[in-house]
Amino acid sequence: MFLPVLFSFLAATAAPAETLHLSLTDAVQRALQNGTQAELARSERERARIATSEAWLNLLPQADVRIQRYSQSINLATFGFSIPGQPSVIGPFNVSDGQIAAAMQIFNLAAIRRYQGFRQGEAASRYSLEASDNDVAAAVARLYVLVQRADAQVASRTADVSLFEQLSKVANDQFKAGTGTRLDVAQANVQLSRSRQGLLVAQNDRENARLALLNAIGADEVDALELTEPLPTTAEALAVDAALAAAQTGRPELREAEAREKEARLVLDAARARRMPSLSMDFEGDMSGNKNDDLRWTRRIAGTVSVPLFRADVQVNIARAKVQLHEAEVRRAQERRDVEQDVRRSILSMQNAAARVTVAEESVRVAEEALTVSRDRQEAGFGSPVEVDRAQDAYRQAHEDLIAARADLAAATHEVHHATGDIRTTVGATP
Repeated sequence: MFLPVLFSFLAATAAPAETLHLSLTDAVQRALQNGTQAELARSERERARIATSEAWLNLLPQADVRIQRYSQSINLATFGFSIPGQPSVIGPFNVSDGQIAAAMQIFNLAAIRRYQGFRQGEAASRYSLEASDNDVAAAVARLYVLVQRADAQVASRTADVSLFEQLSKVANDQFKAGTGTRLDVAQANVQLSRSRQGLLVAQNDRENARLALLNAIGADEVDALELTEPLPTTAEALAVDAALAAAQTGRPELREAEAREKEARLVLDAARARRMPSLSMDFEGDMSGNKNDDLRWTRRIAGTVSVPLFRADVQVNIARAKVQLHEAEVRRAQERRDVEQDVRRSILSMQNAAARVTVAEESVRVAEEALTVSRDRQEAGFGSPVEVDRAQDAYRQAHEDLIAARADLAAATHEVHHATGDIRTTVGATP
Protein backbone atom coordinates (compact mmCIF):
# COMPACT_ATOMS: atom_id res chain seq x y z
CA MET A 1 0.00 0.00 0.00
CA PHE A 2 2.89 2.34 0.80
CA LEU A 3 4.67 1.99 -2.56
CA PRO A 4 1.66 2.93 -4.74
CA VAL A 5 1.04 5.97 -2.57
CA LEU A 6 4.71 6.96 -2.80
CA PHE A 7 4.77 6.60 -6.58
CA SER A 8 1.59 8.64 -6.88
CA PHE A 9 3.12 11.37 -4.74
CA LEU A 10 6.32 11.45 -6.78
CA ALA A 11 4.38 11.58 -10.03
CA ALA A 12 2.26 14.42 -8.71
CA THR A 13 5.24 16.44 -7.49
CA ALA A 14 7.46 15.84 -10.53
CA ALA A 15 8.39 18.97 -12.44
CA PRO A 16 6.42 19.39 -15.66
CA ALA A 17 8.29 18.92 -18.92
CA GLU A 18 9.57 22.13 -20.43
CA THR A 19 8.12 23.22 -23.77
CA LEU A 20 10.92 23.85 -26.25
CA HIS A 21 10.01 26.48 -28.85
CA LEU A 22 12.32 25.70 -31.74
CA SER A 23 13.03 27.41 -35.05
CA LEU A 24 15.07 25.81 -37.80
CA THR A 25 17.98 28.14 -37.06
CA ASP A 26 17.89 27.24 -33.36
CA ALA A 27 17.76 23.53 -34.18
CA VAL A 28 20.80 23.68 -36.46
CA GLN A 29 22.81 25.81 -34.02
CA ARG A 30 22.01 23.42 -31.15
CA ALA A 31 23.10 20.43 -33.25
CA LEU A 32 26.35 22.16 -34.25
CA GLN A 33 27.11 22.98 -30.62
CA ASN A 34 25.97 19.82 -28.86
CA GLY A 35 25.68 17.12 -31.53
CA THR A 36 27.94 14.07 -31.43
CA GLN A 37 29.02 14.29 -35.07
CA ALA A 38 30.05 17.93 -34.71
CA GLU A 39 32.05 17.15 -31.55
CA LEU A 40 33.92 14.31 -33.26
CA ALA A 41 34.71 16.51 -36.27
CA ARG A 42 36.17 19.19 -34.00
CA SER A 43 38.32 16.54 -32.27
CA GLU A 44 39.66 15.42 -35.65
CA ARG A 45 40.62 18.98 -36.52
CA GLU A 46 42.35 19.42 -33.16
CA ARG A 47 44.41 16.28 -33.80
CA ALA A 48 45.51 17.70 -37.15
CA ARG A 49 46.51 20.97 -35.49
CA ILE A 50 48.55 19.10 -32.88
CA ALA A 51 50.33 17.09 -35.59
CA THR A 52 51.25 20.32 -37.40
CA SER A 53 52.57 21.84 -34.17
CA GLU A 54 54.64 18.73 -33.52
CA ALA A 55 56.20 18.88 -36.99
CA TRP A 56 57.07 22.56 -36.46
CA LEU A 57 58.63 21.90 -33.06
CA ASN A 58 60.88 19.27 -34.62
CA LEU A 59 62.45 22.04 -36.73
CA LEU A 60 63.31 24.15 -33.66
CA PRO A 61 66.50 23.79 -31.56
CA GLN A 62 66.39 20.99 -29.00
CA ALA A 63 68.24 21.32 -25.69
CA ASP A 64 68.79 19.08 -22.65
CA VAL A 65 70.43 19.65 -19.28
CA ARG A 66 71.68 16.86 -17.03
CA ILE A 67 73.32 17.09 -13.58
CA GLN A 68 74.93 14.06 -11.96
CA ARG A 69 76.73 13.24 -8.74
CA TYR A 70 78.02 9.70 -8.57
CA SER A 71 80.61 7.44 -6.95
CA GLN A 72 82.60 5.25 -9.35
CA SER A 73 85.33 2.64 -9.43
CA ILE A 74 87.18 1.43 -12.56
CA ASN A 75 88.77 -1.91 -13.34
CA LEU A 76 91.87 -1.05 -15.43
CA ALA A 77 92.30 -4.65 -16.51
CA THR A 78 89.05 -4.32 -18.45
CA PHE A 79 90.80 -1.87 -20.75
CA GLY A 80 94.08 -3.79 -20.90
CA PHE A 81 96.04 -1.66 -18.42
CA SER A 82 98.26 -3.02 -15.64
CA ILE A 83 100.28 -0.69 -13.36
CA PRO A 84 102.95 -2.40 -11.32
CA GLY A 85 102.41 -1.98 -7.60
CA GLN A 86 98.85 -0.73 -8.09
CA PRO A 87 95.65 -2.66 -7.73
CA SER A 88 93.72 -3.22 -10.94
CA VAL A 89 90.60 -1.58 -9.46
CA ILE A 90 90.89 2.17 -8.86
CA GLY A 91 88.43 3.92 -6.64
CA PRO A 92 85.80 4.37 -5.59
CA PHE A 93 85.94 8.12 -6.24
CA ASN A 94 83.28 10.81 -6.47
CA VAL A 95 82.42 12.72 -9.63
CA SER A 96 80.25 15.83 -10.07
CA ASP A 97 79.11 16.28 -13.65
CA GLY A 98 76.83 18.86 -15.29
CA GLN A 99 76.07 18.59 -18.99
CA ILE A 100 74.16 20.68 -21.49
CA ALA A 101 73.45 19.52 -25.03
CA ALA A 102 71.75 21.36 -27.88
CA ALA A 103 71.04 20.45 -31.50
CA MET A 104 69.55 22.40 -34.36
CA GLN A 105 68.72 21.48 -37.93
CA ILE A 106 70.10 24.23 -40.15
CA PHE A 107 68.73 22.73 -43.35
CA ASN A 108 66.64 19.58 -43.71
CA LEU A 109 64.46 19.70 -46.79
CA ALA A 110 62.63 16.47 -45.92
CA ALA A 111 61.60 17.82 -42.51
CA ILE A 112 60.46 21.11 -44.07
CA ARG A 113 58.32 19.32 -46.63
CA ARG A 114 56.81 17.14 -43.91
CA TYR A 115 55.86 20.24 -41.94
CA GLN A 116 54.29 21.81 -45.03
CA GLY A 117 52.39 18.58 -45.64
CA PHE A 118 51.01 18.65 -42.09
CA ARG A 119 49.88 22.23 -42.64
CA GLN A 120 47.95 21.14 -45.71
CA GLY A 121 46.49 18.29 -43.66
CA GLU A 122 45.35 20.81 -41.05
CA ALA A 123 43.70 22.91 -43.77
CA ALA A 124 41.99 19.78 -45.10
CA SER A 125 40.70 18.97 -41.61
CA ARG A 126 39.25 22.48 -41.39
CA TYR A 127 37.36 21.94 -44.63
CA SER A 128 36.32 18.51 -43.38
CA LEU A 129 34.84 20.19 -40.30
CA GLU A 130 32.90 22.58 -42.52
CA ALA A 131 31.61 19.65 -44.58
CA SER A 132 30.59 17.85 -41.41
CA ASP A 133 28.76 20.96 -40.19
CA ASN A 134 26.93 21.16 -43.52
CA ASP A 135 25.94 17.50 -43.21
CA VAL A 136 24.66 18.11 -39.68
CA ALA A 137 22.69 21.16 -40.81
CA ALA A 138 21.14 19.22 -43.70
CA ALA A 139 20.25 16.27 -41.47
CA VAL A 140 18.64 18.53 -38.86
CA ALA A 141 16.76 20.40 -41.59
CA ARG A 142 15.35 17.09 -42.85
CA LEU A 143 14.28 16.11 -39.34
CA TYR A 144 12.73 19.54 -38.86
CA VAL A 145 10.74 19.06 -42.07
CA LEU A 146 9.55 15.66 -40.82
CA VAL A 147 8.22 17.28 -37.65
CA GLN A 148 6.63 20.08 -39.71
CA ARG A 149 4.98 17.46 -41.91
CA ALA A 150 3.80 15.51 -38.88
CA ASP A 151 2.36 18.69 -37.35
CA ALA A 152 0.52 19.44 -40.59
CA GLN A 153 -0.81 15.88 -40.72
CA VAL A 154 -2.04 16.07 -37.14
CA ALA A 155 -3.77 19.38 -37.87
CA SER A 156 -5.31 18.01 -41.07
CA ARG A 157 -6.52 14.79 -39.48
CA THR A 158 -7.88 16.70 -36.49
CA ALA A 159 -9.90 18.77 -38.93
CA ASP A 160 -11.03 15.53 -40.61
CA VAL A 161 -12.25 14.19 -37.28
CA SER A 162 -14.22 17.39 -36.67
CA LEU A 163 -15.70 17.24 -40.16
CA PHE A 164 -16.70 13.58 -39.93
CA GLU A 165 -18.13 14.10 -36.45
CA GLN A 166 -20.41 16.73 -37.97
CA LEU A 167 -21.29 14.44 -40.88
CA SER A 168 -22.04 11.59 -38.48
CA LYS A 169 -24.31 13.89 -36.47
CA VAL A 170 -26.10 14.99 -39.64
CA ALA A 171 -26.61 11.34 -40.69
CA ASN A 172 -28.02 10.44 -37.29
CA ASP A 173 -30.32 13.47 -37.28
CA GLN A 174 -31.58 12.61 -40.78
CA PHE A 175 -32.17 9.01 -39.75
CA LYS A 176 -34.15 10.09 -36.72
CA ALA A 177 -36.16 12.50 -38.86
CA GLY A 178 -36.94 9.73 -41.36
CA THR A 179 -35.08 11.36 -44.24
CA GLY A 180 -32.00 9.15 -43.97
CA THR A 181 -31.23 5.47 -43.85
CA ARG A 182 -29.34 3.24 -41.46
CA LEU A 183 -26.76 2.71 -44.20
CA ASP A 184 -26.04 6.45 -44.22
CA VAL A 185 -25.41 6.32 -40.46
CA ALA A 186 -23.16 3.27 -40.76
CA GLN A 187 -21.07 4.82 -43.53
CA ALA A 188 -20.74 8.08 -41.59
CA ASN A 189 -19.59 6.16 -38.51
CA VAL A 190 -17.04 4.22 -40.62
CA GLN A 191 -15.61 7.46 -41.97
CA LEU A 192 -15.42 8.87 -38.45
CA SER A 193 -13.60 5.76 -37.21
CA ARG A 194 -11.14 5.99 -40.11
CA SER A 195 -10.44 9.63 -39.40
CA ARG A 196 -9.82 8.92 -35.71
CA GLN A 197 -7.50 6.06 -36.62
CA GLY A 198 -5.63 8.35 -39.02
CA LEU A 199 -5.28 10.94 -36.26
CA LEU A 200 -3.73 8.37 -33.92
CA VAL A 201 -1.25 7.32 -36.62
CA ALA A 202 -0.35 10.97 -37.29
CA GLN A 203 0.19 11.63 -33.59
CA ASN A 204 2.44 8.58 -33.33
CA ASP A 205 4.44 9.69 -36.38
CA ARG A 206 4.83 13.13 -34.86
CA GLU A 207 6.13 11.69 -31.61
CA ASN A 208 8.72 9.62 -33.45
CA ALA A 209 9.81 12.64 -35.50
CA ARG A 210 9.97 14.77 -32.34
CA LEU A 211 12.23 12.28 -30.56
CA ALA A 212 14.55 12.04 -33.57
CA LEU A 213 14.89 15.83 -33.78
CA LEU A 214 15.48 16.26 -30.04
CA ASN A 215 18.13 13.53 -30.12
CA ALA A 216 19.90 15.17 -33.07
CA ILE A 217 20.15 18.56 -31.34
CA GLY A 218 21.20 17.09 -27.99
CA ALA A 219 18.07 18.23 -26.14
CA ASP A 220 16.20 16.47 -23.36
CA GLU A 221 13.82 14.05 -25.03
CA VAL A 222 11.18 14.40 -22.32
CA ASP A 223 10.63 18.04 -23.23
CA ALA A 224 7.60 19.05 -25.22
CA LEU A 225 8.43 20.44 -28.64
CA GLU A 226 6.73 23.24 -30.50
CA LEU A 227 8.04 24.39 -33.86
CA THR A 228 7.91 28.11 -34.51
CA GLU A 229 7.94 27.68 -38.31
CA PRO A 230 5.13 25.93 -40.20
CA LEU A 231 5.66 23.83 -43.28
CA PRO A 232 6.50 26.23 -46.15
CA THR A 233 4.10 26.33 -49.09
CA THR A 234 6.56 27.63 -51.72
CA ALA A 235 10.27 27.45 -52.50
CA GLU A 236 12.69 29.61 -54.41
CA ALA A 237 13.74 28.59 -57.93
CA LEU A 238 17.43 28.10 -58.67
CA ALA A 239 19.00 27.59 -62.10
CA VAL A 240 21.33 24.64 -62.61
CA ASP A 241 24.22 26.76 -63.90
CA ALA A 242 24.03 29.14 -60.94
CA ALA A 243 23.86 26.22 -58.52
CA LEU A 244 26.88 24.52 -60.10
CA ALA A 245 28.88 27.75 -59.92
CA ALA A 246 27.92 28.20 -56.27
CA ALA A 247 28.90 24.60 -55.48
CA GLN A 248 32.35 25.04 -57.03
CA THR A 249 33.15 27.77 -54.50
CA GLY A 250 30.88 26.77 -51.63
CA ARG A 251 31.34 23.04 -51.19
CA PRO A 252 34.08 22.41 -48.58
CA GLU A 253 34.49 18.84 -49.88
CA LEU A 254 36.12 20.24 -53.04
CA ARG A 255 38.55 22.38 -51.06
CA GLU A 256 39.30 19.47 -48.76
CA ALA A 257 40.07 17.23 -51.75
CA GLU A 258 42.37 19.92 -53.14
CA ALA A 259 44.18 20.26 -49.80
CA ARG A 260 44.53 16.47 -49.53
CA GLU A 261 46.11 16.38 -52.98
CA LYS A 262 48.59 19.12 -52.01
CA GLU A 263 49.34 17.23 -48.81
CA ALA A 264 50.05 14.03 -50.74
CA ARG A 265 52.30 15.94 -53.15
CA LEU A 266 54.29 17.39 -50.26
CA VAL A 267 54.60 13.93 -48.70
CA LEU A 268 56.11 12.73 -51.99
CA ASP A 269 58.47 15.72 -52.01
CA ALA A 270 59.49 14.91 -48.43
CA ALA A 271 60.21 11.30 -49.37
CA ARG A 272 62.36 12.40 -52.29
CA ALA A 273 64.10 15.04 -50.18
CA ARG A 274 65.57 12.32 -47.98
CA ARG A 275 68.11 11.83 -50.77
CA MET A 276 69.32 15.42 -50.25
CA PRO A 277 72.14 16.40 -47.85
CA SER A 278 71.12 17.92 -44.53
CA LEU A 279 73.01 20.34 -42.30
CA SER A 280 72.80 20.43 -38.52
CA MET A 281 74.70 21.92 -35.60
CA ASP A 282 75.38 20.25 -32.25
CA PHE A 283 76.68 21.68 -29.02
CA GLU A 284 77.73 19.82 -25.89
CA GLY A 285 79.02 21.45 -22.75
CA ASP A 286 80.36 19.60 -19.71
CA MET A 287 81.42 20.84 -16.30
CA SER A 288 82.89 18.03 -14.23
CA GLY A 289 85.32 17.38 -11.41
CA ASN A 290 85.99 15.27 -8.35
CA LYS A 291 84.67 17.96 -6.01
CA ASN A 292 82.50 20.98 -6.37
CA ASP A 293 85.46 23.36 -6.02
CA ASP A 294 87.47 21.79 -8.83
CA LEU A 295 84.80 21.66 -11.56
CA ARG A 296 86.16 22.43 -15.02
CA TRP A 297 84.29 23.46 -18.15
CA THR A 298 84.72 21.66 -21.46
CA ARG A 299 82.66 21.91 -24.59
CA ARG A 300 82.21 20.61 -28.11
CA ILE A 301 80.65 22.44 -31.06
CA ALA A 302 80.09 20.52 -34.26
CA GLY A 303 78.55 21.21 -37.63
CA THR A 304 77.37 18.08 -39.39
CA VAL A 305 76.64 17.56 -43.05
CA SER A 306 74.80 14.31 -43.60
CA VAL A 307 74.76 12.83 -47.10
CA PRO A 308 72.68 9.66 -47.50
CA LEU A 309 74.53 7.13 -49.61
CA PHE A 310 72.25 4.13 -49.38
CA ARG A 311 68.89 3.98 -47.63
CA ALA A 312 66.77 0.98 -48.54
CA ASP A 313 63.57 2.53 -47.18
CA VAL A 314 63.81 5.77 -49.19
CA GLN A 315 62.75 4.19 -52.47
CA VAL A 316 59.93 2.31 -50.77
CA ASN A 317 58.62 5.51 -49.16
CA ILE A 318 58.77 7.30 -52.52
CA ALA A 319 56.75 4.54 -54.19
CA ARG A 320 54.20 4.60 -51.37
CA ALA A 321 53.90 8.40 -51.59
CA LYS A 322 53.32 8.19 -55.36
CA VAL A 323 50.43 5.79 -54.80
CA GLN A 324 48.95 8.10 -52.16
CA LEU A 325 49.24 11.08 -54.53
CA HIS A 326 47.51 9.15 -57.31
CA GLU A 327 44.69 8.20 -54.94
CA ALA A 328 44.32 11.83 -53.85
CA GLU A 329 44.09 12.95 -57.50
CA VAL A 330 41.47 10.27 -58.23
CA ARG A 331 39.43 11.26 -55.16
CA ARG A 332 39.53 14.93 -56.12
CA ALA A 333 38.28 14.19 -59.63
CA GLN A 334 35.55 11.93 -58.24
CA GLU A 335 34.56 14.56 -55.69
CA ARG A 336 33.99 17.09 -58.48
CA ARG A 337 31.76 14.64 -60.30
CA ASP A 338 29.88 13.79 -57.09
CA VAL A 339 29.25 17.46 -56.34
CA GLU A 340 27.89 18.08 -59.82
CA GLN A 341 25.66 15.03 -59.52
CA ASP A 342 24.38 16.20 -56.12
CA VAL A 343 23.50 19.62 -57.52
CA ARG A 344 21.73 18.33 -60.62
CA ARG A 345 19.85 15.63 -58.72
CA SER A 346 18.72 17.96 -55.92
CA ILE A 347 17.50 20.62 -58.34
CA LEU A 348 15.61 17.98 -60.33
CA SER A 349 13.99 16.75 -57.09
CA MET A 350 13.03 20.32 -56.16
CA GLN A 351 11.49 20.95 -59.57
CA ASN A 352 9.51 17.71 -59.39
CA ALA A 353 8.35 18.53 -55.86
CA ALA A 354 7.26 22.01 -56.95
CA ALA A 355 5.24 20.49 -59.80
CA ARG A 356 3.66 18.02 -57.37
CA VAL A 357 2.66 20.87 -55.06
CA THR A 358 0.89 22.63 -57.94
CA VAL A 359 -0.96 19.47 -58.88
CA ALA A 360 -1.80 18.66 -55.25
CA GLU A 361 -3.21 22.14 -54.62
CA GLU A 362 -5.46 21.78 -57.65
CA SER A 363 -6.50 18.30 -56.49
CA VAL A 364 -7.47 19.71 -53.09
CA ARG A 365 -9.65 22.35 -54.70
CA VAL A 366 -11.32 19.74 -56.91
CA ALA A 367 -11.81 17.31 -53.99
CA GLU A 368 -13.36 20.01 -51.80
CA GLU A 369 -15.73 21.00 -54.59
CA ALA A 370 -16.61 17.37 -55.29
CA LEU A 371 -17.35 16.74 -51.63
CA THR A 372 -19.60 19.80 -51.48
CA VAL A 373 -21.45 18.74 -54.62
CA SER A 374 -21.92 15.14 -53.44
CA ARG A 375 -23.29 16.29 -50.07
CA ASP A 376 -25.66 18.74 -51.77
CA ARG A 377 -26.85 16.00 -54.11
CA GLN A 378 -27.43 13.64 -51.21
CA GLU A 379 -29.37 16.25 -49.26
CA ALA A 380 -31.48 16.95 -52.37
CA GLY A 381 -32.22 13.25 -52.73
CA PHE A 382 -30.29 12.75 -55.99
CA GLY A 383 -26.98 11.39 -54.70
CA SER A 384 -26.11 8.15 -52.99
CA PRO A 385 -24.19 7.49 -49.77
CA VAL A 386 -21.54 5.68 -51.81
CA GLU A 387 -20.92 8.85 -53.81
CA VAL A 388 -20.44 10.89 -50.63
CA ASP A 389 -18.20 8.20 -49.16
CA ARG A 390 -15.93 8.25 -52.19
CA ALA A 391 -15.83 12.05 -52.19
CA GLN A 392 -14.81 12.04 -48.55
CA ASP A 393 -11.97 9.55 -49.24
CA ALA A 394 -10.79 11.67 -52.17
CA TYR A 395 -10.93 14.80 -49.99
CA ARG A 396 -8.83 13.21 -47.26
CA GLN A 397 -6.30 11.76 -49.72
CA ALA A 398 -5.94 15.09 -51.55
CA HIS A 399 -4.98 16.83 -48.33
CA GLU A 400 -2.51 14.05 -47.50
CA ASP A 401 -0.92 14.39 -50.94
CA LEU A 402 -0.63 18.17 -50.56
CA ILE A 403 1.08 17.87 -47.18
CA ALA A 404 3.48 15.25 -48.54
CA ALA A 405 4.26 17.35 -51.62
CA ARG A 406 4.97 20.46 -49.56
CA ALA A 407 7.18 18.49 -47.20
CA ASP A 408 9.10 16.99 -50.12
CA LEU A 409 9.51 20.47 -51.61
CA ALA A 410 10.92 21.82 -48.34
CA ALA A 411 13.28 18.84 -47.99
CA ALA A 412 14.39 19.16 -51.62
CA THR A 413 15.10 22.85 -51.09
CA HIS A 414 17.35 22.05 -48.15
CA GLU A 415 19.09 19.39 -50.27
CA VAL A 416 19.80 21.99 -52.97
CA HIS A 417 21.39 24.32 -50.44
CA HIS A 418 23.39 21.42 -49.02
CA ALA A 419 24.55 20.52 -52.54
CA THR A 420 25.70 24.11 -53.16
CA GLY A 421 27.41 24.33 -49.77
CA ASP A 422 25.41 27.22 -48.28
CA ILE A 423 22.99 25.26 -46.10
CA ARG A 424 24.14 26.87 -42.86
CA THR A 425 23.87 30.37 -44.32
CA THR A 426 20.43 29.60 -45.72
CA VAL A 427 18.98 28.38 -42.45
CA GLY A 428 20.57 31.29 -40.59
CA ALA A 429 23.02 29.27 -38.49
CA THR A 430 26.34 30.92 -37.64
CA PRO A 431 29.07 29.49 -39.91
